[in-house]
Amino acid sequence: MVEERSVAIVGGGVVGCAVARDLATDYEVTLVEQGQIAGGATALAAGLITMTPSYSDIPAISDVANDFFRDYDGTREFDFTQRASVEVVPPEQEGEARRRVERLQEAGIEVAFIESDTLDERHPQLSSEEFVGGVEFTDTGWVDPYTLATTLRADAADRGVDVITETAVGAVRTEGGTVTGIETEDGTVEADIVVVAAGWRTPDFLEGIVEVPVRPYRTQCIVVDPGTSCVAAPMGWHPDEHAYFRPEHNGDLLLGGWSFAEDDPVEASRDADEEFRIHVAELLPRLFDDLPDPRIRNGWAGIDGATPDTRPIIDAPGGLPGPGYSASTDIDEDVPTGLVVATGFHGRGVMTSPVAAAAVRSLLTGTEASFPLETFAYDRFDDYSRTFEFTSISS
Repeated sequence: MVEERSVAIVGGGVVGCAVARDLATDYEVTLVEQGQIAGGATALAAGLITMTPSYSDIPAISDVANDFFRDYDGTREFDFTQRASVEVVPPEQEGEARRRVERLQEAGIEVAFIESDTLDERHPQLSSEEFVGGVEFTDTGWVDPYTLATTLRADAADRGVDVITETAVGAVRTEGGTVTGIETEDGTVEADIVVVAAGWRTPDFLEGIVEVPVRPYRTQCIVVDPGTSCVAAPMGWHPDEHAYFRPEHNGDLLLGGWSFAEDDPVEASRDADEEFRIHVAELLPRLFDDLPDPRIRNGWAGIDGATPDTRPIIDAPGGLPGPGYSASTDIDEDVPTGLVVATGFHGRGVMTSPVAAAAVRSLLTGTEASFPLETFAYDRFDDYSRTFEFTSISS
């Protein structure tokens, strides 16, 4: 049994709520959110669970997430809809796609290249006219991000977490190179460990404490009434068009993508661009057959945080007190002990939240994780500048 210590979590998005729930059994946990739970990037996410293709190089990571969502399905109001995903393949990309599938199959990944005639049979609503087939992953699905976050929050509260909303956090408190808590607009929250899961705001929040190579970017979603039910359609993506799609439970289609670095995240529009609406209107008939009267229902844009290599930072760069340890190979003595950073999820925060929770728990308790923590290590970067070239993974 780990000696009980106190943990303050900054950020009430899906990652902060998942971490709070996981730590509650062994720690005295306080979660502080400046607005409402899941009021930022989480509420604007598409909810895709595509960990298998996203972490095909490290199946142990995707296994943690996939197992969690299957097991958590049916908890309170939360449900997980498992659905195959298809990456459509234009003729000029067939050879590379087939070779990639072969490599993944040899590594034990559940993936297949399906020919265009099989695509028609298995997914009749998908168009096969301009595609030679598709790369199909079956271990994928989607969730409602808001419901996931609020369910995690409710479970965390039931386990004893003190959840504080509508309260801004001003700074991390330190003394003698060690974290002692956080300053909020309502006073001090004392804590032995502080977990900062504040999304794209994390680098600004930690300015002067530690450099965090995360820059904000803007991504978009549009919901379309296709004129016929697409409730049985697969999920998927068209990499060349930087767009992904999934059905809604009411038969509508959600399309997202067109992600770009954003230099002014506070003032950036939260509405989908007219250019993206036109792009979706032109892309729909190329992706789906026989949509009689597709119409855009609504659209929105959101801000998230990106890292140089598209994978998050989940680490304690200054090390941890007591039995904990850091995934970093080198402890930065200029960073206070007891600070944990969980940010830069690059649009995959919803699907990666169970992994983030497991990683933070492993860091704090000193227990071995079932996946390589160094994947998310702070010190894996050579440059901690926030002006790196943004890489879109919205497809």
